[in-house]
Amino acid sequence: MKKTAILLVSTLMLGVSASAMADSNRWNNHHDYKDRYDHRYDRHDHREARWSNDRGNKYGQRVVFKRGDQLPSAFRSNRYVVSNYRLHRLYEPPRGYNWMQVQGKYVLVDSKYRVYRVA
Repeated sequence: MKKTAILLVSTLMLGVSASAMADSNRWNNHHDYKDRYDHRYDRHDHREARWSNDRGNKYGQRVVFKRGDQLPSAFRSNRYVVSNYRLHRLYEPPRGYNWMQVQGKYVLVDSKYRVYRVA
């Protein structure tokens, strides 16, 4: 009788502790806030909808350059001109042409900003 009572009490204690551990696991994960901020990246970027360049492409999107195309006016400033072309493993541009680095590409343009070569 005494053994049965001890066995019954120990079984109840084991069941209570197991359910307490399972319940504590649920509350231990409250520090995981990663999913809380994921919605930030789902919002529409309104800046892209308002501004566009002269080719009709939205800023922030890639522009594909082909020979004969006109360089968009947004990229027609001296800050895009590559003056140290040898450092970038480019050949010397002919007279009247410039290498320009636009969106990670090297573009050889003439004085009227027509694309001559894309490297």
